[in-house]
Parts: sequence; structure tokens; C-alpha cells
Amino acid sequence: MEDCTWDERDVPLVQRGVRFGWLYNFLDDLVHEANAFFERMWDEYRSADRAAMYGPWNIPTPEVPPYREDAAEGLRITRNLVSDIIVPITASIGAPLYARVAVEHRGPPDVFISHTWSSMAFVDAHGSLNMLLDRYRDSFVWIDFVGYNQHCVKPKSILKDMEDIISGIGRVAFTLTREPFFTRSWCLWEIVCSYRVGAKVDVCENILRIKRKYWASEAVLLPPRFTSVADLQATNESDREMIFEQLVSTFGSVDQADEYVRGILPKQW
Repeated sequence: MEDCTWDERDVPLVQRGVRFGWLYNFLDDLVHEANAFFERMWDEYRSADRAAMYGPWNIPTPEVPPYREDAAEGLRITRNLVSDIIVPITASIGAPLYARVAVEHRGPPDVFISHTWSSMAFVDAHGSLNMLLDRYRDSFVWIDFVGYNQHCVKPKSILKDMEDIISGIGRVAFTLTREPFFTRSWCLWEIVCSYRVGAKVDVCENILRIKRKYWASEAVLLPPRFTSVADLQATNESDREMIFEQLVSTFGSVDQADEYVRGILPKQW
């Protein structure tokens, strides 16, 4: 990616779409590079460790590196991708990842991607991006960790932004992974926004396939069911309180909000 400058007024938030195939390959390449780096570092540590154990008596035992062998695997989790990769590579210009995307891979988004930051972005068939690959490979998508400037996120403005963005795009793809979805505050807010503005909704999930499996171990892949907007969770307590207040004020009460949400969830939930 070439050097660039950025101003938040350069491209409206709702227009920051990127080609899905490019995004998937870009993130996959970054994780593979990280894996290669960690493997090299561990090889060097093990070589030094063997020399300390079996070589001359005065060779000091090396300190254990501050990461595990599976550390790169953690980069597949969206939250880690943002903090460990996306924020650092955009810090010099204080811009969203969108600003570092080549022009030929930018375009008005066809679909808004709703997902949880606690999910793996890609892993086997259960990653949030894996579920979208066949359906949206050649589409331009809007996804928060690309379109939003992670250096100046303001949670209160996101409430209104989400509704405006979803309304402008008109199509939402919800990715249901093993991580909680219907119990997360921001995900529920995006569901409500979708239905308030009449957006077309795609639910991308493996739940029915998993339920048909007879292996007991597959049960851990089923995310928790929705119970009530009063039981929603968020990484930041202030976000949870803010969204809860918005949901109640929108529908008039907790019971009415619960009734609305249950009415729009897939039947198996």
C-alpha cells in the first residue's frame, strides 16, 4: 500500500465500500506473514535453548519469548486484527483502513456486513468472513473495521451512523458464528436499524448444518439464544447502557423491544 493522506471529508462514511475478495485475501496474507514471523522467532529461541542446555557451560539460558506458538492464530479474531494490525498500519495518517485500499478495490457498497468482534474473521467454515466468501466475493462491502476511522471512534455518533449507513446501502448480511450474536448490544442495534429502514436482510450461518450433526462436540458451536434486551452485553458497559436506553426509548418498554426482536429473528432462535 502506498503512502497517502486522509481527511474524513474525503469519502462519505456510507460510500466506503471495498471489494470483498480483496479484503479477505489482504487479511489472510497478513495472518500468514505473522505466522511465518512467529515460527522464525520460536526457531531462534529453540536453537538458543538447545545451545544453552548442551553447549558450553557459560551460555545463558534464553528468556522465553513474550508470545505463544499460537499467537498468530489470535490475529484471526476481529478485535485483535483491529488492535494489532489495522490500527498500527493506519496510525501515521490517522485514517480508516479504507484510506489504504487501492482505488480499483474501492466502490459504493452493495451490502453492510454485521458481525461480532469476538468472532474469528476466518477459520475453516465457521469464520464470519468465510460464511460470506462464496456469496459476496465480487461484491463491494461495508464493514466497520474498514470504513470506520479507528483513531476517532465516537460510540454515541455510531448509533445514528449505523442507521444512516444501513439505510443508504439497503442490504445487510448478518454472520452468525459460534460467538454470541443475539446477546450483543451492537449486533441487536444493527438488526433493529435494518428493520426500521426496511433494508433487505441475508442471514449467513451454519446453525442448521451444525444442529443436524450428531456429535456432541458440535454443540459448542451453537451461540447463545436471545433472551431479552435487558440481558445484552457489550465490551464497554457504557455502550451497553447507551444502546439499552435507545432500544427502550424506541419501542417504549423492555417487553415491547423483546417482542419486536423475537419477531425478526430466524425461526430456529
